[in-house]
Amino acid sequence: MSVRVGGISGGMTIAKKRKNAYSVAAPVKPAPSRGWRLGGNRNRPLATPRFATPRASRISLGSVGGFFARIMTMGFAAVVIVAVSVGLLAGYRWLTTVNYFDLTHVEIAGLSRLSEEHVRTLSAITPGDNLLSLDMEQIRLALTRDPWIESATVKRILPGSVSIQIVERVPAYLVHHEGGIYYCDESGRLIERVEAGTFVSLPQIEVEAGMEKRLPLLAELKKLVGENRAPFRFNQVGWIRLSWGRGFEVQLMDSDILMCIGSDNWMRNLHRLNLVWADLKRRGELDRVGVITAQDDKVWVEKKS
Repeated sequence: MSVRVGGISGGMTIAKKRKNAYSVAAPVKPAPSRGWRLGGNRNRPLATPRFATPRASRISLGSVGGFFARIMTMGFAAVVIVAVSVGLLAGYRWLTTVNYFDLTHVEIAGLSRLSEEHVRTLSAITPGDNLLSLDMEQIRLALTRDPWIESATVKRILPGSVSIQIVERVPAYLVHHEGGIYYCDESGRLIERVEAGTFVSLPQIEVEAGMEKRLPLLAELKKLVGENRAPFRFNQVGWIRLSWGRGFEVQLMDSDILMCIGSDNWMRNLHRLNLVWADLKRRGELDRVGVITAQDDKVWVEKKS
């Protein structure tokens, strides 16, 4: 039973439970959570985020077929490459052994001092060698190792010939070097030691220490002498010295005159020496001259003692 106590304006209600009766609380539904936007629409609820459900991965039969097709293509290409390589190797071996390309003729040109037999020995080629198996570059290098060969050109002429063109080094002077006498070219480069059976009479040169940088002037001097722009010929020269004090010292054998040409502005010095030489010759005084020096734009003459 229930008893209500109190007046009209208020009061308290007391509920008296029936004996052996239980009150069960009704389940309460939780209020749905609401999101709120910031900014202008503050009271507008946000939509509940939706998440994509992960799908199970699938393997396409088409992609598997394409993969195997690529594997087959690569394998076929590898087989073709191997087959072509084997065929080329077999063809090369056949070409380098067939008698059609046997060496039968060697043409050698440009020799003056050297003999054809010497060049053949240097090249290490013999009749009967297969022309296609010969290495032209190796033959050229073997030839240029000889001190008398400046350069060499080697060509293969099918079916069985080789052409060798030689450019020899020409000795222009004799030079003292390491206790011996050597041939050297017009630039002062050593060629070979002078032997008794190969001696050639040439002017001797001496180079003072530190004057090696002036050696290229020797080629220019020889060129001017050949053009008749010097008062002497090379067959008149006994020796040439490159010195710090006097530059070119040229000793003439027939007239016993020493000519000194300063290495600085040496072409101008040579021109002035030519003028003085011509004047002395005109006056018939050359036989009394011992030394003529042209240096620093000056020329002076010393009489024989």
